[in-house]
Amino acid sequence: MRLKIEKDIEKFIEKYPKFSIIENDNLNYIKLQGILDIVDLNGIYWDSYEVSILLLKKGYPNIIPLVHEVSEKIKREDDWHISEKGECCLDITHKLILLQNKGIDLIPFYQNKIYPFFTNHTYKLNTGNYANGDYPHQFEGIKDFYKNDLGLTDANFIIQLLTYITTNKLPKRNDICICNQKKYKHCHLPIVEKIIAFGRERLLEDLKNFKL
Repeated sequence: MRLKIEKDIEKFIEKYPKFSIIENDNLNYIKLQGILDIVDLNGIYWDSYEVSILLLKKGYPNIIPLVHEVSEKIKREDDWHISEKGECCLDITHKLILLQNKGIDLIPFYQNKIYPFFTNHTYKLNTGNYANGDYPHQFEGIKDFYKNDLGLTDANFIIQLLTYITTNKLPKRNDICICNQKKYKHCHLPIVEKIIAFGRERLLEDLKNFKL
């Protein structure tokens, strides 16, 4: 019986024939590479990029593909959301983790994350700005996520919350909440349940950064 990763890749290549498998490690990963063409809603061609997509077999579909810009058209600078080795930062880490937890489908991931990354680059080259606005870099992006997606703005309280979570000292549902305002189940419990989904390793990293 074929694996889901193999079925997804077959569908992907059928839809995007400029991509093909260039490496297939039987146990570890499959690597795709091809040409991504930028075409606007009027069918006008703007640019092309050579792109590789690395899919780890272990854990698929609960993994995030590693995407590299091979053609080296994008400056290797933080302002362009790309590493020195060409790895593309497709979104804020925490949003990618939530997507990973749900499980990805390769074609929608390409359409919703990979393709927009490169269209945004082309748009910025031509206009000086990203089409939908830039998102913050590195830890600034994490702070932005805690603020806008979780509604947490007080760094001291975030530190307290992450400390409780990572040391397994959370209150019981009917106990007073961490913020000392009302019962935990009617207060910060829903937010804590969202935060726990990022995993202990990620939360320890967040805790360290907020302390700094």
